[in-house]
Amino acid sequence: MKKLVPAMEKIDKIFNYLYLKEKASQAEISKDLNIPKATTNRLIYTLVTMGYICQNGKDYSLGNKFDYFSNKNKNYNLIKNISYPYLEELSLKFKETFKVSVFDKNKIRVIASVESNDYYKITVPENAIFPLHAGAASKILICQLPEKRLNSLLPEILPKYTENTITSRENLKKELFKVNVKKIAFDNMEHSNTISAVAIPIYDKNNKIIAALSCPFFSNNTNEHHISEIVIAMKDISEKIGTTLNNMSY
Repeated sequence: MKKLVPAMEKIDKIFNYLYLKEKASQAEISKDLNIPKATTNRLIYTLVTMGYICQNGKDYSLGNKFDYFSNKNKNYNLIKNISYPYLEELSLKFKETFKVSVFDKNKIRVIASVESNDYYKITVPENAIFPLHAGAASKILICQLPEKRLNSLLPEILPKYTENTITSRENLKKELFKVNVKKIAFDNMEHSNTISAVAIPIYDKNNKIIAALSCPFFSNNTNEHHISEIVIAMKDISEKIGTTLNNMSY
């Protein structure tokens, strides 16, 4: 059995202690948890610097980083709960699968999905992960990122999934610029040889993209008129979702 890292065990004790007691001085933390003063000082300094603990005079309490993690999950759940009825509405109307995705921890993550009721359908499970460079929702969710961030996230040569995958980082940037201007993205069988997709952004009150509403469809089974109708409906739904979120002070 592998041993736990002693410093992490002490940090865990400090977190639990401050959670239950709400606030305490460094001396109290050291005494009550039986952690040497010098060790407590180093750990507290590190945790304060990293935002896990905040200091108010001589007392310490859990920091804003915990609020950030908590609020992030709450926000995802809020988007998910608001989106679901609209996804069901779209799926029933067009007999296609619709989903909402977010940019989460440098990944594209599906947080809500409603599948078509057809036997022949595309299945996209919630919590599914997609690559940053291949997919309509992916393009929407990274099109506002600064170039420096894109360079840090993406290698110069991108993984190839199909013959249509954009494998050049510079070519992808050109595509993202168009997506940001036109406020719509398409996946032309770039991640799968049989599936295409269209995606629309969902904005917050500051005009920042917080999610992508998308519809994957079988490339050989959908005509342009059908897609045009889907796009019109998705634009309307994305505005409704965004408005509802903003009214709830997202």
